[in-house]
Amino acid sequence: MSGDNPYNSPQNDAIPPAPPRLLLWSLGAVFGAAGVGGVLGLLVGAGLGTFAPGYYRSVFAGGTSPTFDPVAVGIGQGLTQGIVFGGLIGLALVAMFYWYRSHSKSPRS
Repeated sequence: MSGDNPYNSPQNDAIPPAPPRLLLWSLGAVFGAAGVGGVLGLLVGAGLGTFAPGYYRSVFAGGTSPTFDPVAVGIGQGLTQGIVFGGLIGLALVAMFYWYRSHSKSPRS
């Protein structure tokens, strides 16, 4: 009679924990997205510093100094902002993947 209790939660609907290889894939996806973002940011920043140096000269207080190098500033800014933005995109994609995995009927590992 205890098997017919409607108040028992079904045990077969439980989502199994993620296997370690899936967790490693998630870390790789976040770091990979950060790396791609860093490279793209570096290219954009170097391009801005090369072809539109007035942009960085107007944004930074020391931009009018003769020792100011807009290409170096562009590379630094593009690289750091690209890594951060790429990492955030990677985190968002991994979060959406795990959300989908937790809400699907048959989670894939």
